[in-house]
Amino acid sequence: MVDLIDRLGRIAVIVQRGRWLWIALALAAAVLTAASVVENPWLAGDRWLMPGIVALCWPLTLLSFGRLFDSVPPAATDGMTWRGRLSRRLHRGVLWLLGLAMIGLTLAVLLLTWQLLRVWFMS
Repeated sequence: MVDLIDRLGRIAVIVQRGRWLWIALALAAAVLTAASVVENPWLAGDRWLMPGIVALCWPLTLLSFGRLFDSVPPAATDGMTWRGRLSRRLHRGVLWLLGLAMIGLTLAVLLLTWQLLRVWFMS
């Protein structure tokens, strides 16, 4: 049976391959968001603020996800000492809770994206 954190670890390895792309996208989105907030002659008003926020949230979410689950320890085995098994189980337990939190965060970013882009298209 594949555990939640093992599956998240495999996905994180794939996400980590594109980390330089995510960093570049996050920097570009941060510049776009900052340029939309300050008085800027190239970007009149705050027209690009909501897409900039959305474009900033996704790379940051992917970067944090990839970094958090890139090194998931294997499950404890019977050949380990009791302290080793306890340590491994605690580490995996905390990662399991963080995995649930990351899934919740991803759903929240998805909802935020939906709401911001819906408002942006309506205006």
